Amino acid sequence: MIAEELGFAGVVTVIVLFAVLVQRAFAVGRQALQLDRPYAALVAQGIGMWIGVQAFINMGVNMGLLPTKGLTLPLMSFGGSGIVANCVAIAVLLRVDWENRQLMRGLPA
Repeated sequence: MIAEELGFAGVVTVIVLFAVLVQRAFAVGRQALQLDRPYAALVAQGIGMWIGVQAFINMGVNMGLLPTKGLTLPLMSFGGSGIVANCVAIAVLLRVDWENRQLMRGLPA
């Protein structure tokens, strides 16, 4: 649907935004690991993998390269439980980042 409405530029923009989101999730995870918070690091990297793999599979299915799996495009496809789960995951990722920033400032998290 995005390709029909926005064309090639819209598709490239969506792919780049997902890549930036996944890259940032891994950066938050690396930062948590440097701050000696291994659980938070694994949570952040797991959320990044979850969103990245789900987006990759959805895009592959839409291009006809992968068999249909029924996965929604994170943060874009309609559906009650899918969008809620993705929003909760993003909220957890933002919390890990906030705690990292608090620790880097020397404040208690």
